[in-house]
Parts: sequence; structure tokens; C-alpha cells
Amino acid sequence: MEDFLKLARERFVVMDKTNEYDRELLRYALDLGLNEKMQLRDLCELVESLAKCNPSLALSISAHHLALNCLKDCEGFCAFALTEKSGSNVKDVKTSAEVEGDVYRIVGLKRFVTNGEFADRFVVSAKVEGKVMVFEVDGKVKAERINLNAFRGSGISKVYFDNRGRLLGDLKLAIISLNFGRVVLSHLALGIAKRCFEVALRRAKKMGLIENAGVRWRFAELKSEIEVLSGYLKSVVNDFNPKDFVRPAICKLKASEVAKSCSDFMVEVFGAKGLVTHSLPETLYRYAKALDIGEGTNEIMKEIVSRAL
Repeated sequence: MEDFLKLARERFVVMDKTNEYDRELLRYALDLGLNEKMQLRDLCELVESLAKCNPSLALSISAHHLALNCLKDCEGFCAFALTEKSGSNVKDVKTSAEVEGDVYRIVGLKRFVTNGEFADRFVVSAKVEGKVMVFEVDGKVKAERINLNAFRGSGISKVYFDNRGRLLGDLKLAIISLNFGRVVLSHLALGIAKRCFEVALRRAKKMGLIENAGVRWRFAELKSEIEVLSGYLKSVVNDFNPKDFVRPAICKLKASEVAKSCSDFMVEVFGAKGLVTHSLPETLYRYAKALDIGEGTNEIMKEIVSRAL
């Protein structure tokens, strides 16, 4: 695993610059069995460690397991295709499904599909007679890479479906999987936060900035936020309930906020050098911001929590 993490770190800069997924890294992940189902605790630890080295690959692993949670297994990589033009509204689905023999014909367009470029299997939401259902579709699809400024090299694409698919269940299956995915994504955010903190602290010590009380106190605040977040995430993982929507929403909301705070301070510590394109501070700053949006915007997370009050 150490060799895999080392290679992932080395390849991250190129992935960010080119927005191309790394075939060798993906094959390596398959050889290590990282595409196989695993305990939530083990998956979260993996994603957090990987996020400190290569957030793009960490997102691919996270998205794969989000889809795999709806399936029995998958020999390659999976993708979770839910988002359409309306964004986070999972019920506003234009993709259609019609009975075709003993399966369904799935027709439609999904947007911002992580792993969309290389997935072997897709979990897709589509409407059947006005009701949103979830289907399994093989990977023979048309995918167009999206040029995002974050999580580049994760195969994020627009995916056009005109495929035969097998019914998996109703929308509840996708929503429960999103609950699972938000806890995993929170550990990705935690990994980014820890990396930003470490990079900033190393720079502050090197440049003598740590001698300033105000700088030390800000590091103390961020360290406290990271430790509190780590403890909360651990408690949610240990007592994970797939039907509890509130705690995963809190995880995702707070983890993305802590990642943004750490990345923002890291850029301040580096000054102008922190804004150089494709430098590590500038890159992580972009990626931390994107966490506000992925797997449900932070506004959606606040709505989930507020409705349970």
C-alpha cells in the first residue's frame, strides 16, 4: 500500500494539469483489490489516506464504492449516475426507462459523473411511468470529459445513455447509498484538510512565521477543528445507520468547511506563491472548494439537518 500511495502522490500533479485519468494507477488499485466491497471503517481510512496524496484518485475510489453499494459486486470500476440539469434535485429526472423484453431501455443524459470516462458499470436513476427507479447499466456508453478545475483526472464526464439496464430498486436505494457516500466523502475532505495543515505548518516553520502569536493561534484553531471533526466522523462510522440522514449530512457539511478553512489559511501562509497555477496550495484550494458541491451541496445538507430539528 505504501508504494501505491507514493505513486499516487507522484502522479497527482500530472493528473491535475492534464485532466486525464491514470490507467496505471487504476490497474494498481484493482490489483490491490480496492474495488472490492469493504467495511465502512476500512474504506474511510483508505480514502482519507489517499486524499492526502491524490484527491482525484481518492474521489474515484469513493465514487466507485458509492455505486458498488447498490450492486452485489463489480470486477472493474463503477460510476453513480444521478445528476442531471437540475443539479442536486434527485427527483427531477428526465432520463427514461421503458420495458424491453426482460430488461429496460435507459435513455438520457447524466452530468458530472465521476469515473464516467472509464467505468465498467453504472448505477443510473431513470423514470418509469413517472416514478424514479434505479438501474444497473454496463459501461458501453458515450462519455464526454468535463473540464472542471477540481478533481481533475477523476473521469468526471457527461454520459449519454441509450442502453439496456437491469432494475435494482427504487429511489430509496440511491438515497441510502448517498448517505453512505457522504460519510466517505467527508473523510476525503478530512484528508485534504490534514494535508493543507501539514503543508502550511511546514512552510510557517521554514519562514519563521510560526514565531508570530497570531499565526500560532490560527494553527491551534485549525488543529482543534480537525481533531473535533475526526472524533465526530469516527463516532458516525462506528454507529453508522444507513437510514439516519442527519449525521452523514453534518459530516459532509463540517468536513467541507474545515477543508476550506485549512486550504484558505495555507494559501495565506504561502502568500503570492500560494496562488501560482498548479502549485500544491493553489491546487488543494480549488479542490477544497469543490467539496461544497459534490454529493449534495452544503445548502442541501443544511436543509436535511434543519428539517430534523
